Amino acid sequence: MTLKIKLFLADSYSLFMEGLSIILTSSEKFEIVGYANNQQELLAGLKINLCDILLVDYNLLYQGGIPLIQDLKRNYPNKILILHDSISLAQLKKIQTDVDGFLSKVSNSTDLHHKIQEIFQGKKIKSSTRNKYVYSLTPLQQELISKYRLTNRELEVIKLIALEFSSIEIAHKLCVSEFTVDTYRKNITRKLNARNVASIVNFAHRWELI
Repeated sequence: MTLKIKLFLADSYSLFMEGLSIILTSSEKFEIVGYANNQQELLAGLKINLCDILLVDYNLLYQGGIPLIQDLKRNYPNKILILHDSISLAQLKKIQTDVDGFLSKVSNSTDLHHKIQEIFQGKKIKSSTRNKYVYSLTPLQQELISKYRLTNRELEVIKLIALEFSSIEIAHKLCVSEFTVDTYRKNITRKLNARNVASIVNFAHRWELI
């Protein structure tokens, strides 16, 4: 009997994780040993559930602005597959040596199965810089991030707010929960010292984000 590849799923967007679970459990090659919706659940779950590969949402790694990837590599033996919607080239380069592979959330189930098996066999899979879901920040945006201590994801949320998307719509576009978007909004408001949504919109126009 062939041993199944043990997987641990971590994503802040519950519906996405449920769909992922259905896709993976439909195959006899995989066994899901744990789930997590946030960093705390992830760290607690990995301590009691041994897995071969951790499938983790890129955004979950930066909840609270604290990168988690190096702690995961240092303290746990599992391989890491990053699931992402979009990712900046700078962040891609920063974490690429610490993970075993990347997979866009718009990929199909065949790609997912193939990537998992390749990583399990020891292959290191880098994300191509030509991937349309990998983007580069302009010098102006890099200055903005540095000046206001914004994260790449907060910058994306500012753009979407300025384009008049609701929190629910932003959550859907970024594959995160509405609660996570509300947290981004609070952090953005605090960092920009914005009085209201109009202030955030004016900020986006002033810095040519849209």
